[in-house]
Amino acid sequence: MALITAYWGLDGLIVLTTLMVAAYLYMTRKFNYWKKKGVMEVKPIPFLGNFADFLKKAPGYFIKDLYDQAKGAPYIGFYILDKPFLLIRDRELVKNILVKDFNYFSDRYASPGTQDRLGYSSLFFIKNPAWKALRTKLTPIFTSGKLKKMYELMEICGENLDTYLDSLKLEGKGKEIEVKDLAAKFTTDIIGCTAYGLNVNSLNNPDAEFRKYGKMIFDYDNVRGYELFAVFFLPDLARMIGIKTFGKDSSAFLRKVFWETINHRMESGEKRNDLIDILIDLKKTYGSQDIDGFKFDGDDLVAQAAVFFTGGFETASTTIAFTLYELTVHADIQSKLRKEIYDALEKTNGKITYDMVNKCYYYRRIFRTKKNANAAFLDRIAVDTYKIPNSDLVLEKGMPVYISMLGMHFDPEYFPDPEKFDPERFSEENKRNRPPCVYFPFGEGPRICIGARLGLLQTKLGLIKILSKYELSPSERTLIPMVLNPKAPLTSPLGRRVDEDRHFFINRMALITDCWGQDVVIVVAILIIIAYLYMTRNFKYWQKRGILELSPTPFFGNFAQCLFLRRAPADFLKDLYDRAKGLPYVGFYVLDKPFLLLCDRELVKNIMIKDFNQFSDRYSGASPTDRIGYATLFFLQNPAWKIVRNKLSPFFTSGKLKNMFNLMLECGDNLEKYLESLGLEGDGKTIEVIELIGKFTTDIVGSTAYGLNCNSFKYPNTEFRKYARMIFTYTLKRAYELLSVFFLPHIVRMLNMQVFGKETTNFMRKVFWETFTARMESNMKRNDLIDILVELKKTQGNKDIEGFKFDGDDLLAQPASFFSAGSETTAVSVAFLLHQLAVYPDIQTKLRSKILDALSKTNGEITYDMTMSLPYLEMVVSESLRMYPPLGYLNRIANNTYKMPNSDLVVEKGTPIFISMLGMHFDPEYFPNPNKFDPERFTEENKQNRPSCVYFPFGDGPHMCIGTRFAYLQMKLSIIKILAKFEIVPCEKTLIPMVIDQRAAMTSPLNGVIHLNIRRVNTNRK
Repeated sequence: MALITAYWGLDGLIVLTTLMVAAYLYMTRKFNYWKKKGVMEVKPIPFLGNFADFLKKAPGYFIKDLYDQAKGAPYIGFYILDKPFLLIRDRELVKNILVKDFNYFSDRYASPGTQDRLGYSSLFFIKNPAWKALRTKLTPIFTSGKLKKMYELMEICGENLDTYLDSLKLEGKGKEIEVKDLAAKFTTDIIGCTAYGLNVNSLNNPDAEFRKYGKMIFDYDNVRGYELFAVFFLPDLARMIGIKTFGKDSSAFLRKVFWETINHRMESGEKRNDLIDILIDLKKTYGSQDIDGFKFDGDDLVAQAAVFFTGGFETASTTIAFTLYELTVHADIQSKLRKEIYDALEKTNGKITYDMVNKCYYYRRIFRTKKNANAAFLDRIAVDTYKIPNSDLVLEKGMPVYISMLGMHFDPEYFPDPEKFDPERFSEENKRNRPPCVYFPFGEGPRICIGARLGLLQTKLGLIKILSKYELSPSERTLIPMVLNPKAPLTSPLGRRVDEDRHFFINRMALITDCWGQDVVIVVAILIIIAYLYMTRNFKYWQKRGILELSPTPFFGNFAQCLFLRRAPADFLKDLYDRAKGLPYVGFYVLDKPFLLLCDRELVKNIMIKDFNQFSDRYSGASPTDRIGYATLFFLQNPAWKIVRNKLSPFFTSGKLKNMFNLMLECGDNLEKYLESLGLEGDGKTIEVIELIGKFTTDIVGSTAYGLNCNSFKYPNTEFRKYARMIFTYTLKRAYELLSVFFLPHIVRMLNMQVFGKETTNFMRKVFWETFTARMESNMKRNDLIDILVELKKTQGNKDIEGFKFDGDDLLAQPASFFSAGSETTAVSVAFLLHQLAVYPDIQTKLRSKILDALSKTNGEITYDMTMSLPYLEMVVSESLRMYPPLGYLNRIANNTYKMPNSDLVVEKGTPIFISMLGMHFDPEYFPNPNKFDPERFTEENKQNRPSCVYFPFGDGPHMCIGTRFAYLQMKLSIIKILAKFEIVPCEKTLIPMVIDQRAAMTSPLNGVIHLNIRRVNTNRK
């Protein structure tokens, strides 16, 4: 009933392919634009253009690399997404665009959206003719006379800087200071004072709102970095999604402060000869006039103060900080500059005057040198069709044109040895010998930064104030050489843009058709079809063999919900088991691979026990490069598995466990003391029980396997506990790693995933070898796992067992597996059990009574024999493990071709075989009313009446978990310790019924937590 073909899947593929082809054709329609015009270009990537490079480095350095790459060429073309851009290299062309032919390039390409009036209408972004009218009106504030009057206000800020530095008591060795923040506070105070008439005093009040919102504008986190990038390079996108140039919060703050100041100034009649005064006059005189969509009122007026605020403090503070850095690294230049400052101050009797600041010649050289290293790029847009002089190239209206300041400032043709900080480049002689339009830190031509002189003035004042009294030297955290933030633009925000004409060019030299674009579409379509055919080649594998199978989806098989972490694998397999009721098996697919789920208990018995030699290996697997995962007993393949298991089995005998019980009991006593310390009398307290039991099991594993006293209750942040949690904390990455280990082992090998995670692997390696080396050197014996491994290394370390050695990471893999399974897995199992006891208080009461009866016979002492001889406790633990087995499924892989008994089905070598524990544990045929928690299922009579191979929480047969008895012992001891003195009841956070985390490859509660209320009970018996 599909629309195009007979299959919905094929319909979807056709639609998807058509959309991809259309998108490809649209996004590549302009590629070869520059090549067709005979211009050198950077080869673009479909859908990204050269944008991918912007994701790796700051825009200024990407454009500089283009400049360097095009050495000898006058320009070079590049692409952002699908749009052609042009970078100008030739200095004469730069001069034409910025100065001579300014009327053709009067607007910037970058631009905020018109709905962001604070950004759109600022002098920096506004386009001609409104720009020219506005600039003419604002120019008076930046004349020499105005600056000289404002200097008196700036001096006050300089005195505050002086006072602040004095207060830090920098005598002697001094102190480490973050100079970017120091400079920003100083420049923020100056802008607040000279533009808004406010005493901001950021130096003494670092939480001042002016400073807070100023920082937010240039806080280059990922979101803010991309917002500013979009304004500069993707203005269409900035307009479409409504990006705010100054950020939402800062825009609101600037608007609020501006109108408060304006209203106060207009009401009081006060005059300060600052920006606010000029804007008031403009509002009064021109407020009703419309200048090409701009008005001297509302947000259009606020925009001028806003851009003055941001440009004034950020550019100057960055320049001060970088200059101080260079002076720190070049101590000789710092000394020479300080001497010039001293000489100048001597002539003014120690007073820093406006004229003195502007006459420090060596200082000017240093400052220009620093600006040489701080600039980035300029942008313009062709407002009309423009023919490049002395060439055939015609730039169409709307074409973005870029100029690399960094490229020219670091061009050895103009600045020999450009990486060197050398103020002598700016001696009068060197300046005269250098061609024009190769140095322009504030831009050039009519659109040069209007506030350049103010920026220079405040920067010079700040540096003189610091250098006249203080010496700069590197600290331990000083980065040498300097490392720049790749997310941040290197100068203030740039330009605006005008919509461009669109053109479509076709290259007539393709391979299949007459068009490269069509060739690529054909190739992409062919690749998609090939991928489809490949990923569906095995579909109907089971159907052809007469076996029920689930209808698979192309590319996902039946595993889509698990792959998208919407369904736990154990739940998926249980559902398969239920759907195949009455059948011996059912087929399914993971991606393109056929899997078989066994439903018949006799076949399960054959696979796990009778015909074990045909299925001795698990399908799950680790990468051979991850030896700590690959060589664990859990994942190791036969015959190495059999040999290693035989060597490790002595550690888990009843005798060994009995010897270790005293160590475990110490951990149990710590659990009891911890609970006593919580003051659980009365109503008790809510406790997250997985973490509670996790501390207990971590301490046991640390003691019995590694010989360490972790004491997680006293030290909850101990590394052992931290890394045990990390293994089964289901972050997105960790969830996919564990899912892949069990169902996609080829992906694990391909991506070199680590079973235990990178950090945990490194921790276990460190702890193991420290303990192991100490044990070998001291010859101490503790009868624990380390002792067994020491002996194995001594006697078997040189032997190669099918690629396995009792040495290195292969040796470490054994306690690593014990560490992960023995701590966190057991903790989760105990937590599930406690949840069931809370929900079923009658069972809890009965179990407590049995425990207290046993304790009365041992005078209150918990012994190994007493722990193992509580039948009702055994029943309760078994029932909890029935409902919540640590891993809800088992898997094997056919080592050879295998014929299923009493059937015609031949399982091919390499076929994955899965068994659903949950399916069998919840099968009403074996466990009536399976959703009920009923320990009576595990009376001796009921166990004898139940068929074999339907209950196996730790597996069955030779591959059964080697640590089963150890896990049971931990679980029983923890339950005895808790129930002997405490009662478990549900709390507000307790989930009833229990909800399983669908992201987890192993059985885990939602979000990995179980909250219960624990309270002290009176267990005294008369």
